[in-house]
Amino acid sequence: MGVGPTGLVGREGELAELAAFLDMAGMEGAVLLLTGDPGVGKTALLDATAEQAVANGMRVVRGSGDEYETDISFAVLHQLVGSLPDELGRLPRSAREALEVALGLGAGAAPSRIAVLNAALSLFDEAARERPLLLVIDDLHAVDQASRAAVGFVARRLRGRRIGLLGAGRTEADEPFRSTGLPELEIAPLDDADALRLLSRRFVHLPRRVLSTVAHEAQGNPLALLEFAGASGGRHGQGAGWASGQGRDVRALYGARVGRLPHRTREVLLLAALEGSGDIVVLEAAGGPGSLEELAPAERDHLVMVAENGRVVRFRHPLVRSAVIDGSTGEQRRGAHRRLADALGDQPERRGDHLARATTAPDEAVAAAVESAARSSMRRGDADGAIARLRRAAELSPDRTVRRRRLSRAAYVAAWVAGHLEVSHEIMREVEGDPAARSLLAAATAGFLVLVTEGDADTAHALLMEAIEHAPMSPGPPSAELETALFTLTLACQYSGRPEHWQPLSEVLAQLPAASPAAAASLGRVHHDLGSVTDGMLRRLDEEIARLRDQSDADVVVRTALTASYLDRLPGCREAVSRVIRDGGAVGSSMPALMFVALDDLYSGRWQPSADAADELIALSEETGYHLFAQVGHYIAAMAAAQRGDLDACRRHCEAVWEWSGPRGLRRLENCAHQAAARAALGAADFETAFRHATAICDPGVLPPFNPEAVWSAPDLVEAAVRTGRHAEARRHADALRDAGVGRLSSRLALSSATVTAMTSAAEDMVRCFEEALALPGVEQWPFEVAHARLAYGEALRRQGLNRDARVQLAAARDRFEGLGSRSWEARAAAELRATGMTRTGRGKAGEALTPQELEVARLAATGLSNPQIASHLFLSPRTVSSHLYHVFPKLGITSRAELRDALEALPPEPPAARL
Repeated sequence: MGVGPTGLVGREGELAELAAFLDMAGMEGAVLLLTGDPGVGKTALLDATAEQAVANGMRVVRGSGDEYETDISFAVLHQLVGSLPDELGRLPRSAREALEVALGLGAGAAPSRIAVLNAALSLFDEAARERPLLLVIDDLHAVDQASRAAVGFVARRLRGRRIGLLGAGRTEADEPFRSTGLPELEIAPLDDADALRLLSRRFVHLPRRVLSTVAHEAQGNPLALLEFAGASGGRHGQGAGWASGQGRDVRALYGARVGRLPHRTREVLLLAALEGSGDIVVLEAAGGPGSLEELAPAERDHLVMVAENGRVVRFRHPLVRSAVIDGSTGEQRRGAHRRLADALGDQPERRGDHLARATTAPDEAVAAAVESAARSSMRRGDADGAIARLRRAAELSPDRTVRRRRLSRAAYVAAWVAGHLEVSHEIMREVEGDPAARSLLAAATAGFLVLVTEGDADTAHALLMEAIEHAPMSPGPPSAELETALFTLTLACQYSGRPEHWQPLSEVLAQLPAASPAAAASLGRVHHDLGSVTDGMLRRLDEEIARLRDQSDADVVVRTALTASYLDRLPGCREAVSRVIRDGGAVGSSMPALMFVALDDLYSGRWQPSADAADELIALSEETGYHLFAQVGHYIAAMAAAQRGDLDACRRHCEAVWEWSGPRGLRRLENCAHQAAARAALGAADFETAFRHATAICDPGVLPPFNPEAVWSAPDLVEAAVRTGRHAEARRHADALRDAGVGRLSSRLALSSATVTAMTSAAEDMVRCFEEALALPGVEQWPFEVAHARLAYGEALRRQGLNRDARVQLAAARDRFEGLGSRSWEARAAAELRATGMTRTGRGKAGEALTPQELEVARLAATGLSNPQIASHLFLSPRTVSSHLYHVFPKLGITSRAELRDALEALPPEPPAARL
């Protein structure tokens, strides 16, 4: 191999691939990641490709990871965006503001992560409008996580765009990018011949013997080759006395070059190394007037360069930056950070980061500034950045109580928002090691962890009640710490559902004033008694939901949606909770968000999407250790299966909930599984089993507090009671639901209340009550409940002998269930239709016809139902069922029930019946 057109030795193959990459990028977009050992030549290839791109008429924008800025979100994206100020100004307002807020360049409502990523892509599109754009990013292994997500997002969407993305990272450190499946080009060391050729061209004055020794010791690493040989100077006669192979610290060689620079130059270089983005405006503000002129010696020594646009200073190689920092003293670094903090007064997060690095001893003023930066991180949706800053603020806190509060807040954000259980546990071990009394936030975090990971509501309740009882209770709204503790206590009581837990909570809530819908007090009151929700609170909730479109704080979104889920207002939250899931930056919050998406699909009759979201919730919860949330996934999956008619799947999910929740005393979750089991049994016309499961939730005629499943399953209990002849129990429960006043809260609850009233009404009032129920405004958004009501209506009409009217309702129910994919429910409606005489008869082997009712009785008997169960299903007496079977057996030529299934399967297909 020889010398490439760029002057790089031994890289002809790589340069050819990169040239093809540029051609592809300029036409339809392309991405390529260079991987290899440090010093193998990745940066040189990036430089050569960038030069070729400019020669090809492309625009080049560069950025680089910095190991000292990996905890600063969007640090590298900031570099890329900072190079495109004109294009940023031309973006639509929403996209421009999303980037400005996310990067700390402006103020405003925190954008969602997906909004930031889409805005970045739009910016690069704008930059490539007149000519192709090449994004070059070095040191991918040192790119912060938020920028890494942005780079990956853009990289996967370049097809069809005239944009290229070229990156480079160390092989052993680049795992996160390997997992994305993006194209890679591994850069191997030079072979011996090319290594000698490189040395001979650059160091013609050195004897070949010395060059051979250097080539052997450097093992084909180009950076090591050049730096080792350059460091040898005129000492070529000493051989191994100066060469120690690739293991020699190349960074030290750069350090020696930096050390020979003037003192003032080294000061400005240190500012540039610690600032990270190379922003000349910031560097001049931090270094003082004329400071940029001091960089000239470093430029002449090829250690730094100024970008084409004159706005950015770049180090020639990442190891130069490392050498500058390594060659400085701690006091010099702290001084540089202080000057940078002063220059970044309009960027609170970056200012806080530099202040934190400039401070070694506890300092409340600095700690407060860093905590403020953490709040800014949370407002723009950067949970990881908030956690890191809260932990640093705690380290700088002189007061131990304040230190514990900040650590506890970091642990809570890690568990509830970010989904980092291990990080939360690690922080809490530090908090719990403090001998001082437990704070509200510490109790909230410890209680939340033990609740979601182990399902231990008893311990969570004890921790939180003790802390709340010792906390001062002012007459106004609770403090932020008390609010967090109350919310966690409400969660513990919600999943427990046991009086010994929710009664103390009720006493605490009674002391608090009315609050916003997302507040713990509102959630607790809604959960305690749905009927107590006032019209004013419903109005405030609707207003809060309308504001969610501009809300990116995942905590606020989840809390609002949680309250909305009790009051049938999830459709309005759908977009916001979907953002929480899509953004991926708040794993902890994405699990509740998945619950709400799955529930919204369930209530809207979309069984498969609901089941898919529930399965995703189960998998994510188990993978991350949030085992409590997995049970909610099982419940939703069980409900979807029950309404779809998949009895086996429903049973599996219910049993999973009972097995996990029963030993832990989580009555609410047990009730959820009973609700699904009752619904499945109703679809299968097994009314006795349905009644058993429904009454496991609550007794007939009683809607206990802190038991929302009692309200939601009330129609199931009433129907099961009616169909098993328990008419007094059915009427008591229908009266209880009506008296609870929940019908005014939503059209679904209004339909439920009206339907159970119709089911238990007197014969002369039945038609009017069902018609009024089905005429309620807004009920069509609840397709399953409407179909269920029509099924009950048709069955009641048939029971009164009004077969023609019954067929209208039963056919409508059957068609609606068919459209929903509710197989068992469709079959139940079809069976009722056949019992009205609508379906043609089957014929026995001897050709003798079965009547419609005989055929239906035979089919139910073939499923294993007893005569009383068949009688209950068809509104017949057991004696009549027995009589029908007496006539069916000889017509089919059989003598026992065991033969029914085969005999029925042998019947010729029925001609399709006309549908109403």
